[in-house]
Amino acid sequence: MTELRWGLLAAGTIAAEFAAGVDESKHGVLTAVAARSADRARAFASHFEIPKAYGNYEDLLADPDVDAVYVSTPHPMHAEWAIRAMEAGKHVLCEKPLTVSAAEAEQVITVARKHDVFLMEAFMYRLHPQTRRLVSLISSGAIGEVRAVDVTFSFDSTEAARLSDPALGGGGILDVGCYCTSLARLVAQAALGIDVVEPTVVSGMARLSPSGVDEYATGLLRLPGDILATLHCGFRLTQEDGIRVFGSRGQLHVPRPAWIHALRKPVASQIILTPAEGAPEVIEVEATQGLFAREADHVATHIEDRQAPELTWAETLANMRTLDRWREAVGYGRLS
Repeated sequence: MTELRWGLLAAGTIAAEFAAGVDESKHGVLTAVAARSADRARAFASHFEIPKAYGNYEDLLADPDVDAVYVSTPHPMHAEWAIRAMEAGKHVLCEKPLTVSAAEAEQVITVARKHDVFLMEAFMYRLHPQTRRLVSLISSGAIGEVRAVDVTFSFDSTEAARLSDPALGGGGILDVGCYCTSLARLVAQAALGIDVVEPTVVSGMARLSPSGVDEYATGLLRLPGDILATLHCGFRLTQEDGIRVFGSRGQLHVPRPAWIHALRKPVASQIILTPAEGAPEVIEVEATQGLFAREADHVATHIEDRQAPELTWAETLANMRTLDRWREAVGYGRLS
């Protein structure tokens, strides 16, 4: 497909970033946007010069000029609108997490298969050159046998209302912990040469809010190959984001992971390789395309495959099952 015509289902902050990315992409064009408010949709459309603006989601899904829909509603609405989009014959890129549970994710994937449409969970960091270089270093044995990984994505939010509301899928684990589980599993997959990996053991602790959502949490995973993962996430605690991978002959440190806001633009980033003996080596990773533009082009490139090779449906289900187990381990939903 040389051109993919996009409809944006919701007009929030992340939709604005994706819209800017489509504008910069090689194979995408912005065709329509829908919001719960017609005024909001028109303002968004005016800003990005989008031809059509709808005050409800149904009209966008009925638009024959829309090939693919980008779903960026709150988490609990992902399943409903991804399914309705696919039933309308649209291809779907859905923000992470795909749904709020593995059971819901299975339902969404079943509909994608039934209607023979493309579906991808929008873990854009997987497509960044930094992530691909990290995978290459691990799989090539640059640090020997991988034994442990430590991942942190945590901040103190000024938008805590949504994140504190269980009805909106609140909590740090679903919002940003999903990156941590995804990255830890990716490290194990690269180390073992296996397409999809799931932890054999998941445990964790969290501080729960009065509404029962995890404000900040730690997860412990035992992955195949006896690789141990320590995960830290939250929306009520500022921590130093980063990735560390420890091997038998050294370690890798990513001080600014690809999900950091600044790296969504085409800027350079670093991976620090420290051998067991010798001085650290700073590996510069160049990015020549913005991350959301890269994501839009990735969808267009693989639209006929129905799945993206780096973010398959099996990958999504493995990550959702891990998130289910982590939230259960920390007591999600139990009122503090």
